[in-house]
Amino acid sequence: MTVWIKQGVLGELQPVAQKGFGRVANLADSKNEDTFVTSIYEGNHGGGSFHYIGLAFDIRKYKFATITECRSAIGPGWDIVNEYDHWHFEYDPK
Repeated sequence: MTVWIKQGVLGELQPVAQKGFGRVANLADSKNEDTFVTSIYEGNHGGGSFHYIGLAFDIRKYKFATITECRSAIGPGWDIVNEYDHWHFEYDPK
């Protein structure tokens, strides 16, 4: 399938976030689903947001993959938040 990036999305992901993103995109691909990136750096995020340091990304919610499946695919150290119109992925090992 295809990874789409919303017009205006800016920023680069740290290597660990690139790897996590790849795992989630591979899950979507296994379900014949596209991945739509809606935010990396740009947008309105909280002051301590991991978006600004390349450790967070937002994607449009999948139709066939669940958050539970995403958690399993992406591995440990990730928080996934179900926002209104997207899922927020943040690498924050505790």
